[in-house]
Amino acid sequence: WAPGERANIVKRGDNLHPEGDFQKRPDQNWAPGERANIVKRGDNLHPEGDFQKRPDQIWAPGERANIVKRGDNLQPEGEFQKRPDQTWAPGERANIVRRDDNLHPEGEFQKRPDQ
Repeated sequence: WAPGERANIVKRGDNLHPEGDFQKRPDQNWAPGERANIVKRGDNLHPEGDFQKRPDQIWAPGERANIVKRGDNLQPEGEFQKRPDQTWAPGERANIVRRDDNLHPEGEFQKRPDQ
């Protein structure tokens, strides 16, 4: 398989030409918008006298109360039962049971040559 030969591209001329200049968008420079001046209104509120302030206090840790342990009349009677001391010993295992099978090789095996 081989690609076929293509004909050369022919571009025909035309008689269409623009007349005059195209209209373009006028260039605009960016400028921030005009803002009104800030007007701060005055008021007739004025403090009379001094404000009350919190008195300055120096912090110190408080004193701890002594611990009071109350006595009671509850005493254990007799001795408590304790867990008996146990020493580790290996567990008892069942004997291993080897079952006989009926699989026996027939013929001779191929042996590897001794090296």
